[in-house]
Parts: sequence; structure tokens; C-alpha cells
Amino acid sequence: MNHICKDIFCAIHEGKWLSIEYKNKGESITKYWIGIKDIDVKRKMLKVEGLHLALFTVMELNIYIDSILSSNLVDGTFFPQNTELIEEIYKQPEKYKSLFGQIANLKILNYLEDCSRMDVVPYRTEFSLIEHFDEDCLKDENGNIVSYGLNEEQFQELVHYFQKRANKKVGNTWIKMLALNVLSIHTKEGLYVLAYRNLDLDIQSRVLRARDEITICREFTVEGNKQSIRRYLDGEDFELLDEFEKNQELIKDKILIDNKRAYGVDDLPYILSLGYQQHVNLHEEYGEILRMYQEDRVTTPVSAFFGDLTKRPVRRSAFPIALANQKVNLDQLLAIHNAVKYPLTYIQGPPGTGKTNTIINTILTAFFNNKTVLFCSYNNHPIDGVFDKMIQMEYHKKVIPFPIVRLGNDSKVREALKYIRSLYLKTQKITVFEHTLQRNKEAEVEKKKKLTELLKRHELRLELLERKEAIEKLCYSNRHPSFYSDLYGRQLRQIKDKLEEVGEVQIEEALELLNRNEEDFQKYLYY
Repeated sequence: MNHICKDIFCAIHEGKWLSIEYKNKGESITKYWIGIKDIDVKRKMLKVEGLHLALFTVMELNIYIDSILSSNLVDGTFFPQNTELIEEIYKQPEKYKSLFGQIANLKILNYLEDCSRMDVVPYRTEFSLIEHFDEDCLKDENGNIVSYGLNEEQFQELVHYFQKRANKKVGNTWIKMLALNVLSIHTKEGLYVLAYRNLDLDIQSRVLRARDEITICREFTVEGNKQSIRRYLDGEDFELLDEFEKNQELIKDKILIDNKRAYGVDDLPYILSLGYQQHVNLHEEYGEILRMYQEDRVTTPVSAFFGDLTKRPVRRSAFPIALANQKVNLDQLLAIHNAVKYPLTYIQGPPGTGKTNTIINTILTAFFNNKTVLFCSYNNHPIDGVFDKMIQMEYHKKVIPFPIVRLGNDSKVREALKYIRSLYLKTQKITVFEHTLQRNKEAEVEKKKKLTELLKRHELRLELLERKEAIEKLCYSNRHPSFYSDLYGRQLRQIKDKLEEVGEVQIEEALELLNRNEEDFQKYLYY
């Protein structure tokens, strides 16, 4: 995925306009801001509302992605999100892979980029584009914050200002945002902006739109010096900031009472310009990671970060489980199942929890599925325990010549060479009826397919329960209306519906599907 497609993805999900240079059929280049309404994946075409940057007119356009020469996300702008499109991208990532590549990776990088922005301490900058501004224009008749209508001159000046800002790229990046003051503190050094609402430029309505959510600055830069709200609030009062709107009047009182550093507070709704200086342009840095994926030159550390080394296969093969005994529970069965399915498995637990037995059954299952296993440990005890048990397995009082080799220091390697030779000589004398052996194996495979399906259900249930718990914790810690309604109202409901559909899996169901004739399996291993 290229830089332009990344910007398209962000614009759709963040509800922002995108600044582009576009080559039309006549080979002429035009500059537009576009708000993306929909995507035609097959034709690689965007259905947009476009703002012509020379004429300042808005029109409906079809934009071909391959004809976009350059793009920049216009921070501080507002375009209505197409929630159906966002949902479709989420549910059908394969459909949009040709445009957006690894969508999950892209979301992670966007999240980290936002975290980096939020981690920067803001400061107040000069701003003089809105002249003769009346803060009452931002309130409706009930006194609620709404939006501020722009005349033609103000609108054009703001567009020029935002366009100039969007074109700034590498090096130290100054991000400037328009904001509406909610509560500021007058100090000896200058104004400490404690709470504000972001203002977004709404191109369609030609207004500055105030966001519903309030941003709290627990740190703020005043005249070049970083200050903390700890200077103006006691530690026991910090919790009041968590529910700012509810506690706003109490917070003002707490700041003013017996505080010589605060010269007063200001809650008038006037426009502020806030700056954030980022020393690293992560938009460019993360763009390089996406280019690495596009050009198939991803380094191993980057692959490991995104889970590509152990990622789940798109199509899961049914690997039958083969056990030496039935001393297992449902989670141990799932561990064995996943060990064969994924390249790496780590088994841990206190003594007496069945680690050795689980490892032995994992190795036997891998052998049954024609796979090899490297079993490692940071000490010798578990290695020796597994090895000793596996070389002592018997069938009709005859030792099963299982192909297992104990490696380690030089003496262990010499022992391994002797053991390999002894296995080779021993197996030369055993007559094997290949067709009978294969028929026995196929019968085992058929019986164990149902067990595999049962374990898939159990695994899916565990995943859903983990997601449910994570969402419930997020809902508890963040009560912002839009965030809460999406998590609790949509995502949590979907997970609960899926849990009900999957149902609960009992260990008794799994044990019924396991081979109860251990002698038959020992016979298979021997031959």
C-alpha cells in the first residue's frame, strides 16, 4: 500500500478532508480537497465531494486513485463519516487489501501515530484569521456550543491556512489546531489552557464546528516553559478532571482558593490556536513500514511486531490429535491442537499441571501429522523427562523405536549418534504392511475431525471471552458518549450474540471423541 492509499484510509476513518494533486484525462493537474463518500474497489475509484482550491466551489466527483499524484490529510477539518463503508472495510478486509494492504497493521500504526501526537505538550500560538469574532455566534438560543458561520473571506483564508499547513512534511513538525476555550488559568507567565474543544472546518456548511468532547491539558507550555496542573490543583482534586463537565464550577473554585499562582480563571468561549511540536514525523516513518510490506522486504523485527511470525492461517487445516493417554483437560487439548497449527508454542505452569504429558502428546500428534518438532528448554530436567519417557514407550512389551534424538553438549551429541544407529538397525528387521498402516491412520483421521471442530469452537469462545472482558474494562474506564456507545452498544452486543451462537464446550464431549484403545495407537507408533 502506498502513501496515498494510507491517507485515503485515514480520511475515511477519521472524518477528514484530503488535499490532493490530481491529473485529469487532459493531463492537466488540479488541486482539490476531497471528502470521501464511497469506494469502487474494482475501478479503483473514489466517489467524493471535491473543493476546487482555486474556485472554492464544492462539487461531486469521481476520482481515480491511480491519477492522484500526491495527498495530505487536512487535520482540523470535518467530513461526515460513511459508517457503512467503515463497517464493510472492517468486516471484509480481503476485499480492500489491494488498496489498503494489511488493514490491521495500518490501524495499529495510525493508533501509535495518534498516541505520539497526544503525548506532546501543547502551547498557545498566534492566530489572526478570524477578525471581528463574536463568541456568541458559537452558541444556540439555549446557550449550547454549536458552530460559527464563516463569511466568504474568512472561509477562503482558512482554506489557504489549512492547505499551507497540510503541505508541511518532514523535519520538526508543528501541528496547529483551532480550539474553543472552555477553561483557562491566568498566570504570571501567561495563559494556561486547561480545557478546550477542538474546532473543525466544515467545508460543506462553511462553519467552524465545535466538537462535543472536551480535551484536558494536565500539562501546558506557557511562554516556552512546561507547566503542570499540579501547580494549581491539590493531588486529592485531580480526580475532578476525570468528569470535567460535571465538576467544572468546583474545579474553578479549587484553583482560585488559596492559590497565589493563579491570577484568575477564564471560561469565555473564544477561539484559540494551539501548537504541538513533534520532533519526528511518524506519518513519514510509518509510511516506510507500509512500503516495506508493499515491496515484500519486511525485516524480521517488524514482522515479529505485527505478529506475522505466528499469525493465524486464513484457512485452518484440520489436524487430528493423537494421544498416548487420556490424562488431558480441554485447555491441554487446545494447546496440543494449536501447537501443530502454529510454528511456535510455549508451555509453562507450576509442577503437577501436566506439562510433560502435554508435551509428549504434542510431539506424538505432530508425528501423526507428518511434522517434525524441536523441543527446547532453558534447563535439562524437562528435556530429559520427555526423552526418557518417549524412548521407553512399548507395544506388546517391545520398545517402540520412536524417532527422537536428544541433543546438547558434545557427549549428548555422541550419544545421539549411537542412538540413531541403533534405531536404524532395529527397524531394518521389522516388517511393515504400509497399506494396512495407512488404512489405520485414515480411520483415526476421520474419528478425530470432529474433535478438531470442537476445539475450534472452544478456541473461538476463549477469544470472544477475552475480547468481551477487554471491552467491558474499556467501557468502565472511558465513558465518552461516542466511544462508549460504539463499544457497549455495537461491539459488545456483537460479541455476546456470537458467544450465544458458539455455545459452551464440555471436556466430556472431547473425551468421547478421543481414541480409547491405546493399544491400537501403540501398534501404529511401533510400525
